[in-house]
Amino acid sequence: MTLYSDHIGAFIQGVTDPEELRQFIKQKFSEAEIQFAYEKMLADTKTVAKAEKIPLLKAFWKVLDHAYSTKAPPMTCGKGCSHCCYTGVAHTQLEWDGMMNNARDKGINLNEVIEKSEKTVRKVAKTLESGIDPETVDWYHMVVNQRCPFLDEDEACMIHEDRPLDCRLMVAFREVCASKNLEHAQRGVLIEEAVAPTVIARLQYETTPKIRRRKFTGSQKLRIIQRWLLTWKNKKGGKKKR
Repeated sequence: MTLYSDHIGAFIQGVTDPEELRQFIKQKFSEAEIQFAYEKMLADTKTVAKAEKIPLLKAFWKVLDHAYSTKAPPMTCGKGCSHCCYTGVAHTQLEWDGMMNNARDKGINLNEVIEKSEKTVRKVAKTLESGIDPETVDWYHMVVNQRCPFLDEDEACMIHEDRPLDCRLMVAFREVCASKNLEHAQRGVLIEEAVAPTVIARLQYETTPKIRRRKFTGSQKLRIIQRWLLTWKNKKGGKKKR
């Protein structure tokens, strides 16, 4: 397999193909490097959380932001540059909780968010109601080219400070993307990007009550935003959680 990189070490192909990105990371970083980065990122997150008395996930975002600001070229992404906000975004329960805290603090009406994204939310709901095994569904493809429910009228993220990892790893260092092809979007520049999903999974594991924990596998269940919104709506309405 040919895996393309450039002078800053960015993976310049396969933005929409996670398997190609994983293969690129395996070639770029050794197992020892990845393990060391994972342990350091986890420890740094806990140190920041304790020192600043903030939730672990907020501390993790600070650690990741620091890595980008000190190890990567300046980003060309900016407010209103929203082409990457027209696809599916999947994240963990821990990330969703952070997003909900942000929405609550800002007074964001989630019913209005759902109504504004009725087309994709309804499509996800019908799929879940059909009885199809959710694990076999290509959720990303289902909502591709549709705006993120948390994208406002000015093409800016309403919960930007607590946006999930899926959003944070879609970045550009050369020019601003001019289309939904994300021609300047990059991944795989930093080793922190390679270990970030596992760190988040560990943080969620450690914040889960011990009685509900299972053996840590290095990952946590991911759901796209529209499905998390449905879970919230059903819970508010007293319906069974999907």
